[in-house]
Amino acid sequence: MRAVPASHSLFTAREMGVISTPRARHDASARNLDQEEGLHSEREFSALRAEYGTSGGIVKGDDLARLFADRRVGDYVSLARHVGKGEVFGFEWQHALWIPMFQFDLDDLSVREQPRQVRVELEGHFAGWDVADWFVQRNVWLGRRRPVDLLSSDLPAVLQAARADRFIAAG
Repeated sequence: MRAVPASHSLFTAREMGVISTPRARHDASARNLDQEEGLHSEREFSALRAEYGTSGGIVKGDDLARLFADRRVGDYVSLARHVGKGEVFGFEWQHALWIPMFQFDLDDLSVREQPRQVRVELEGHFAGWDVADWFVQRNVWLGRRRPVDLLSSDLPAVLQAARADRFIAAG
């Protein structure tokens, strides 16, 4: 593997503001990312990681960028662009950006459109960890099924569930 210059660090996602907005149902006051990150324990991270086990898992952004480079489909900059443009989302935990892999076609690492469409519905009230959690929690609007499991088979229902949850979060 090649060395990565510090200037290509994915931690610029913090400065881009793509993972810093807290969900409204938590403390409505503004928090910085370090405070948000401190809300989650090792146990909670392990549970979230386990929930994603059946849908491709979650990986550190730096590892995903190296995988992009190894497969010759991109690099650190292209992954940062995907995150910055809102094409994919991640969350920060223990000073690393983590990316749920269900957002990519695992055969060629192309970005899947369905997760982005759903994330757009959640914008403004859900970000980072809360978006990651929303996709894997059983949802009452979906008959207690997980949104991540229905993206390909029932995208309209997942979009409607996201709208409903955004409406509730907005108060």
